[in-house]
Amino acid sequence: MKLITLSGGLGNQMFQYAFYTALKKSGQRRVYLYKNKILKHRDHCGYELQKLFHIEDSDKGMWLTRLLQTPVFGPFLKHLLFPRKIKERVQYDYDAYRRYTEADTPYGIHMVGYWQSERYFERAAREVRRAFTFDERMLTPATLACLRQMTNRQTVSIHVRRGDFFHPDFVKMFGGVCTVDYYTRAIKHIQKHVPTPRFYVFSDDLDWARDHLPLPENTVWVDWNSGADSWQDMFLMSKCKHNILANSSFSWWGGWLNENPDKIVIAPAVWARSIPTPDITPKHWTRL
Repeated sequence: MKLITLSGGLGNQMFQYAFYTALKKSGQRRVYLYKNKILKHRDHCGYELQKLFHIEDSDKGMWLTRLLQTPVFGPFLKHLLFPRKIKERVQYDYDAYRRYTEADTPYGIHMVGYWQSERYFERAAREVRRAFTFDERMLTPATLACLRQMTNRQTVSIHVRRGDFFHPDFVKMFGGVCTVDYYTRAIKHIQKHVPTPRFYVFSDDLDWARDHLPLPENTVWVDWNSGADSWQDMFLMSKCKHNILANSSFSWWGGWLNENPDKIVIAPAVWARSIPTPDITPKHWTRL
């Protein structure tokens, strides 16, 4: 029996839910989600999986999740049912935690981590894609217009994440990875392999991107999705034919959900400066 903690922003929540989905498919029926941390601290835009993917509506295991959310009974129930806690010590390292994901146990385990590798859920990829189907009825008119514009073009998303990656808490690990040199090499790689590409730029710092990226005049700068609508950037990334990622779980999912069989997905060779990340990207992606 396992309890999977949800935390962080949308991309991290999706990794954790994908891990949960894979555990359930492997035959471990008693797997549950723990939302208390994200509901209490309101990370980023809060708990987004239900709002965007209507996940709770179809998940029969949510009854225990709801019980665990109760302020008085919840903590007692968690410690009673899940006495052993396993915390992810080495991010992005699949092998370090494989033994905890492949076998069930007679006692409950509370698993805390991000589980950021396709290797955790590749056997459940179909179920994960089905779960992460965006409700297009929620799209804004601007996003719908952009989607129509993208039809029948060699579209390429570029995600530039700066903002919180330059906060002291994150700069040592994530800051300074996706440099102008990285984006320049990625753009040249696309231009070499894709005929007449049309670039779409998504960023929390579009001014920096405009000033530094060597892009053609017909580049589309997606500047209308923010706050509660930020997820629509991920949706549009996933609808592009090819993707240039930041070292961000948000753009990772944009690339992974891209269903173009001939897609080129480019990710930085160094995902985090302080630790190796051999398992962060699928093998067929290009790392520069």
